[in-house]
Amino acid sequence: MSAMNDSDAEWDVFVSYSRSDARKVGALVPALRDRGLRVFVDDTAVDDFASITATITEALAHSRVLLALYSADYPQRRACQWELTYAYLTGQREGDPLRRTLVVNPEGTTDHVHPVELRDARHWPWPTTPETIGQFVESVAAHVRDIPHPMGDAAAAPFVPWLPAPARTGSIRFTGRLAEQWVIHSALHRHRTPLVAQAAAGRTAQLRGMPGIGKSLLAQEYALHFSSAFPGGIFWFDLHPCAEASPSETMDAYAEQVSTVLSALGLYSAPASLPVLLSHLAVALGERDAPCLWVVDGVPDGLSEDQLHLLRGPHLLTTTLITTRSLRYAPFAEAIDVSPLADADGFRLLTSRRAPDSDLDHAAALALVRDVDGHPQALDLLANLAVSSDFVHVRNRLHGPGTDVLTSGQPGPRSGTPYRRPPLTALLPRPLSGQRPVDDVLRLLALTCPAPLSQATLENVLSAVRPYAPWEVSSLVSEAVETLLGSGALRPDPLQAQSFTVHPLLARAVRRHDADTARQEDLRRMLFQNLTPASAADQPPRDPRPTTGIPTPPVPPPSPTPPAAPGPIECAAAFDLQIELVTRVGVQPLAPDEGSLREALTSLYSLFATTRDVLHRVAAESARPLTLPTIASTMTNQHLRPFLAAWHPALQEHEANRPTDTSPVEHERQWKRAAEMRAELAELRTPLTSAAKDLAALCGIDLIGPPPASQ
Repeated sequence: MSAMNDSDAEWDVFVSYSRSDARKVGALVPALRDRGLRVFVDDTAVDDFASITATITEALAHSRVLLALYSADYPQRRACQWELTYAYLTGQREGDPLRRTLVVNPEGTTDHVHPVELRDARHWPWPTTPETIGQFVESVAAHVRDIPHPMGDAAAAPFVPWLPAPARTGSIRFTGRLAEQWVIHSALHRHRTPLVAQAAAGRTAQLRGMPGIGKSLLAQEYALHFSSAFPGGIFWFDLHPCAEASPSETMDAYAEQVSTVLSALGLYSAPASLPVLLSHLAVALGERDAPCLWVVDGVPDGLSEDQLHLLRGPHLLTTTLITTRSLRYAPFAEAIDVSPLADADGFRLLTSRRAPDSDLDHAAALALVRDVDGHPQALDLLANLAVSSDFVHVRNRLHGPGTDVLTSGQPGPRSGTPYRRPPLTALLPRPLSGQRPVDDVLRLLALTCPAPLSQATLENVLSAVRPYAPWEVSSLVSEAVETLLGSGALRPDPLQAQSFTVHPLLARAVRRHDADTARQEDLRRMLFQNLTPASAADQPPRDPRPTTGIPTPPVPPPSPTPPAAPGPIECAAAFDLQIELVTRVGVQPLAPDEGSLREALTSLYSLFATTRDVLHRVAAESARPLTLPTIASTMTNQHLRPFLAAWHPALQEHEANRPTDTSPVEHERQWKRAAEMRAELAELRTPLTSAAKDLAALCGIDLIGPPPASQ
């Protein structure tokens, strides 16, 4: 410890820093002390709340200001964030949240600095020369002279009312997330620093995330931790019971809670519409003239823009925070995505009721954290199970057959009744069954988790299985993706546009609780065929020699390896598909004034269905590399499906307008786009003929024959 141990000592400056910046602190502190400032700097490894000693707390209480060495690593250290919050809230209670906090920033930008107010007030770049160090020290000394007394005990915060009653109390097992609380605070107060805040106008933010990820608890902890920033009160509205309700029922439930607040404030009036109730409350809040926090917890998907607007706090003195599973409310407010817990935080939560008693038990506990990918609610449940067992046994139960440990309810602390839905039920409210697009998309994403799948791949796979029509697949997949984004089930991939994945817990739930396992197997086979390359020979040769920097003679290309001979099932399937293909309009030309366009579409669609059946037949040979799935997938997804998706609805729209006294053939010939469709149908002949040739090469029987000789 570099400071005196006298708990009654007063300090001018409390230096808050990450241990990774110890060298920088070592260069700065002597200059402050040489100026006559009393400086407290702790040189022990304070990395979590368990390490925040009474000495640290007393030193803060006896310090006039906090000087934060705000490096990029600073916001990642919980102890640093705790110290910063202490000083910030002390200043806030005194009327100026920045009064007790000074920031020196060694980085080239300020994007990492939270709260955002610190970016433009009492903020210095890192001094690099004796002259700039001297100027910096003089600035600190001048600021300290204006602070007459230490910060004092943070427990002296004034009471903040919480309506409707009862007030939320958070959780004694809430772990970490101090940095996220600062992000919330910055998002809600961007309007106070318009020169440095590039996004939004502040006052409103949304916490988004999957079920059980900790959105509500994070909002509660923020409200409790920063309550002194909202002396006008905290207003908390719970819409979780409306998860399955209609939008109008949701707004009715919200209006009822607003009415309860009015009654508690002595402003109860006759029943009125929600806008009228909010107007009455706005007048009351304006008369109180104190900032307040407006929290709407558990906002369901499906609300309109006008309905969302009514969820905002009714007065400019209010800042609004909503929590939601939906990813479809991006325009409403700045979004803060709540991520799974980091390994260290997850381990702390999992072992909060029982510590591992051996190296093996410790390894099993850490593996459990990774098994559920830091999902807080699942970790809390597993922690309960570990009280009467060990982590090795709990992990075996998690992965073993039989009753799923994640489907059991979590008992309340006294009553013994479940107080929240178990993790699996929240993630997967009903078992998957049948052939719904939403269910099939979930099945596919569960099969590849944690790797993402693109929307194009989802469309390609579903177009190869029944009962989806090729012209409907794109819209059906888009609708399914939108639905899953609204439920919080999907994770958009940050590196690939229009690609998605799911949390490992949801993937596990889908795999274990799918009532239609045969459907899951069909999709697995089609997915495998879509993702597997036709042949390793298509890949460029790799030089196996290590890189040394010394020029080496070129490696001669390896002798081509003949592909493995197709099996009898694949040969027969290729022959059958070739027969179907060469007899269709796509390969056989359609004369300009002959045939029916509707019949041509029907013929091509039946080819699509035949291809699906053929792919299922060869799936039995999936243990060896296959060529047929690549030929079939290219033909259907790159050629047939785009043509059918474009022309089926267009022709169907024209057919719907046929007069009763006109025959279907005559009406079709009157279609303005008939020539255009025939031209594209003729262009389709080239790739389909090429596919037929590939099938002939695969099965050894050519049903088309050589092209006619030139005359």
